[in-house]
Amino acid sequence: MFRTFAFLAATAFVIASIAACSPQSEPPTPTSEVRQLLGQKLMLDFRYFCDDGTAAEKCQQAVTELPEELAEVLREGVIGGVIVFSENLQSVPQIMTLIDEMQEVMRASGHPPLFIALDQEGGRVARLPDDIATRFAGNMAIGATYPQRQTEFAEQVGAGIGKAVKSLGFNVNFAPTVDVNVNPENPVINVRSYGEDPELVATLGMATVKAMQAQGVMSALKHFPGHGDTHVDSHTGLPRVDHDRATIDAVDLLPFQRSIASSTPPAMIMTAHIQYPQLDDTTFVAKDGQATVVPATMSQKILTGVLRDELGYRGVIITDALDMAGIAHYFEPLAATIQTFNAGADIALMPFTIRNNADIDAFWQYFEGLERAVQAGQLDLEQLRVSGARIADLKQRYGLLSSASLPLAERIQYVQNKLPLAANKELERKLAAASVTKVWDNALLPITKKTWQLVMPDTLRCVAFEQAIFEQQPGAEVNCVSLSKLPEGQPWQDWNPNATLVIGDITPHHSLAEMGGMDDLANWRERPSKADQYLWLEQVLAVAKQRQQPTVLVALRAPYVLSRYRDVADAALASYDYSAHGSEDSSARIHSPSIDAIVAVLLGEQAPGVLPVTVFPSAPN
Repeated sequence: MFRTFAFLAATAFVIASIAACSPQSEPPTPTSEVRQLLGQKLMLDFRYFCDDGTAAEKCQQAVTELPEELAEVLREGVIGGVIVFSENLQSVPQIMTLIDEMQEVMRASGHPPLFIALDQEGGRVARLPDDIATRFAGNMAIGATYPQRQTEFAEQVGAGIGKAVKSLGFNVNFAPTVDVNVNPENPVINVRSYGEDPELVATLGMATVKAMQAQGVMSALKHFPGHGDTHVDSHTGLPRVDHDRATIDAVDLLPFQRSIASSTPPAMIMTAHIQYPQLDDTTFVAKDGQATVVPATMSQKILTGVLRDELGYRGVIITDALDMAGIAHYFEPLAATIQTFNAGADIALMPFTIRNNADIDAFWQYFEGLERAVQAGQLDLEQLRVSGARIADLKQRYGLLSSASLPLAERIQYVQNKLPLAANKELERKLAAASVTKVWDNALLPITKKTWQLVMPDTLRCVAFEQAIFEQQPGAEVNCVSLSKLPEGQPWQDWNPNATLVIGDITPHHSLAEMGGMDDLANWRERPSKADQYLWLEQVLAVAKQRQQPTVLVALRAPYVLSRYRDVADAALASYDYSAHGSEDSSARIHSPSIDAIVAVLLGEQAPGVLPVTVFPSAPN
């Protein structure tokens, strides 16, 4: 009875507050309790929408302003939240207008305001344009600074990201990632992790959460109970972690446990589509008829038993995207939503894909299926009320009910004049310089010769390195080869044998999380393989060694790749970041603080970073 009253009181407070802020709104249409409870537990994506009959799988019309068809979905479904992607985000006026349009739909209908969420982790996962919000070098770069700078960069980057996204109208950021990256072959986490030490990850994660939430942005720790020891990307398959319970407690769960017990626990925790048989070995029959161990997102033993009961988490549990193959391959959308709600999830993220009007019709069938599940007792009404109260309380605590103090046009003008934040740009430069790590140097550095032969992953990285060298070493001669398409023949035969050979490597390839999600699957599959790149590089390095040509390997992403080249390269650096903003066809300066910092170290600056992961069984001499 108390829980029911708490939900009704919180909901009444939400509606009354919105009504007070919107005196000109029409009286709200009565909505059934069950529909409101279910709608508040859904977070949809409106990445693309086509109203011209285009098939859903071919729709590429980005939603940059809210069409009435999607407004109706928000309104009639009493939807609780929306996640946006880079395709939805073009400029400050457009972003702020789109967010305001969505919130206005809810205000005018007398519904609770929306969670407006994005993945702005920093580093390799950042949805906002780089000329609006600073990307920074990412979590593993922050981890590399910890021995020298402790939590300084975690705090400042967390605050900087929070301040930027809050000014645009976002109130939820799916960050930070506190997975402990103990698997060098991890295709999806790697540099999104602070490192391999659970204590370091826990400390930096807590600092980031506290700083971000101090800016009024809800932080969502991810991916519970841990995605750090996987070799499968849950976007494309169902990973499995076979740690024993002692390892799970000491490694995977530790960052979550510490943050939950801290003075500033995370507003949300995101689940992982990963099998953890030592936590729950229950099997289910997948839609293909196979018996499969239940993933954490669908496990009551994990979400309720471990996260709620053992770790004592009282905040909102949100799933990772339910359209990922780690779930969608095994469950239909309705079954997936019912299962995760029964497991203990408060919010289903991206549970149903809407790309055209036919999808909207199917969405209402899905929604009616959820309502029937409540009527049939497949979803417990009391549990929905408790979850609804938790969601309503979070929206209240983070001020989602407050009306804006300025009209939209004035807010846009103010924010447009501030972004990107100058302090964030300077912080980005400092982090890049502080994180560059010298992994080994056989008395090659600093480089004094002015002739350079570069081999880079793509043309943009070529241009960024060339510009940085020309700027820092006037009069240099630079030739660069791009590996976006493997060169034919043996181009190294024409290279100057006296030039310093610098090879930049991005390993592993982009994951779908970095590219934006399952809509990018086709492009993800069309890339040249890393195996082919490695074979080509090995030929180059064999010739360079025969010529006694000075050679530097630069790990622009995960540093593990350097172990392949210990015996053939004279020096190796790690930057944990290959970000470069600008056009490869333009003469304008490419913005890449990490590449600028790498070149500075090549030319004699100190490399203060320390590897936060193990590249060799023991440190090289």
